[in-house]
Formats: sequence, structure tokens, C-alpha cells
Amino acid sequence: MQFLSNANFNFMSKRRIAFVISGLLIIAGVISLIIRGGPNFGVDFRGGVVIQAKFDKAVTPDEIRSILQAEGLSNAAVQQGETDNEIVVSTKEAQMSGDRDVSDYIKEILSRPSNPWKIDAKGVNTDKVSASVGRDFMSSALKSTILALVLILGYIWFRFELRFGVAAIITLIHDVIITLGIFSILREEINLATIAGFLTIIGYSLNDTIVVFDRIRENTKIQRGTDFDAVINTSINQTLSRTIITSITTLFAVVSIFALSKVGTLHTLSLALLIGVIVGTYSSIFVASPILHGWHLRLQKEKS
Repeated sequence: MQFLSNANFNFMSKRRIAFVISGLLIIAGVISLIIRGGPNFGVDFRGGVVIQAKFDKAVTPDEIRSILQAEGLSNAAVQQGETDNEIVVSTKEAQMSGDRDVSDYIKEILSRPSNPWKIDAKGVNTDKVSASVGRDFMSSALKSTILALVLILGYIWFRFELRFGVAAIITLIHDVIITLGIFSILREEINLATIAGFLTIIGYSLNDTIVVFDRIRENTKIQRGTDFDAVINTSINQTLSRTIITSITTLFAVVSIFALSKVGTLHTLSLALLIGVIVGTYSSIFVASPILHGWHLRLQKEKS
């Protein structure tokens, strides 16, 4: 399928507007992270317990939250499950004073006969992660992300030039920071699935960026002597059809998953991918290429 075969948009003339948009998104995300005291790390990283409970009728998170708060569990996070009859409770505390298990205490509270609902013992699932394991997960996630960026820089440096690699890395960091900021604004949890989503975003955005960079490199040789702005615009327009088709087909799948998943790892993964595909498509056009353009101008000034 091919459309926009004769596209002739002047993307480079909009680069300053794009930088303003990116700057505003990044600033909003950073402010949110500062106000909230950092990312909302889930049990995977901070340690604690997650309880999924199914009831005999519809239950709202506010009902469960008020009961838990009355019992001194004000720090417990309560979310609606996949159905109206399911509730997900998470807390970073695994033990209470007196070494009492938090998960057992929560299940005891939810199973009291005085509650206006009944809970099935077989409908309760509990996951526990110790704080030390959470720290190990955090360290591994950080190392894997840094390693991915280093390998990407090395590959693009070898495959193209250093300036292409630096532009690609800055673009990937831009995508991850914006996605992380939006997660903070939406108060979404950062768990192992989210990290997997971030790494997927890096791969998706990089693939799109490399396609554009490869065409820029080819057109630089073919259109030798042509203004670099025109070379970049031509290259982006030539790959625009491919970029749009790939993004739309990917979004179809991601939106479907996101619509069906309300909570849990699948929800955070699909949300990260949804944001990442949109931001990654935008950045490969309006961030990566303008950074490359700025590097080119600096080199031209140094030569002159």
C-alpha cells in the first residue's frame, strides 16, 4: 500500500514549534514527578503485596478504600479490577507491627460477615515481593536500559556517523522522558511490564529514526550541493507513507489491548506502548532530524 507518494511537506520549517511542544511536555512531566516525589513505582520495585479479590457483586474502589483506611491501612492503593466485581489492593508494606502479615490482614478485613458483599476464598490471589528483590529488579531495569542505549549508540556510530548516533540517543531519551512524565501525570504505576514497554518504545522509535536517517544519508550523496534543509525534507517525505502505515497498524493492536485491559501489567504495558508509538512517530520526524540539522549547521560554521 502506498499513499502520499508525492508528499512535499516542509517539516523543517516547523522544527521550532516541535521543540516548544516537546519542551512543554517534558517540563509538565518533570513538574509532576517533582510534586509526586518521583515515579509511582509498583510492588515489583518497591516491594510489598498485591491482592486481587473477587466479590459476589459489584464493588467500588472507594468502598474498599474507606474500609481499609478505617482499619489503619491508609497507604493501600485500591483499583478496579477487570470486572466490576474485582478489586486490586496493593501496599508497599509486607508486614505490620507485631510481624503480622499485611495480606492476611487485608483478606480478613474483606471477608468479614458484616460487609455488604461476600468474597470467595478461591477468588483471592496474592503476590508478594520483598524490598530486596524490588531493589534488584530496579537495578536490573536500569542496567538493561543503559546497556540498550550504549549498544544503540555504538551500532549507529558504526553504521552511520557519530552525529546520527547522538541524535538517535537524544531522541530516544526524549521519548522515554515524555512517556514517564505522562505516567506520572496520570498516576500510573511503573512496574516490570512498564519497563518492558519502555524498551519496546526504544526499539520502535529507533527503527523509525534509522529509516529516516538512512534516506538522509543516501540523499546527501545524491543531492550533493543541495541545502541540507531540503535534503532532510525530501528524505522525511519519501519515508512518510511507510511511517504512517506502520504507526497506524501498530496502534490498532495496541489500542485494542489497552481498551480490554483496565488494570495490571497488561494495562501499563499497553499504555506505555500507546504513548510510545505516538511520541516515537512524532520524534523521528520532528526531533531526530532537526537535531541532525543543528549538528550540520555547527559543522558548517566550524569549517567556515
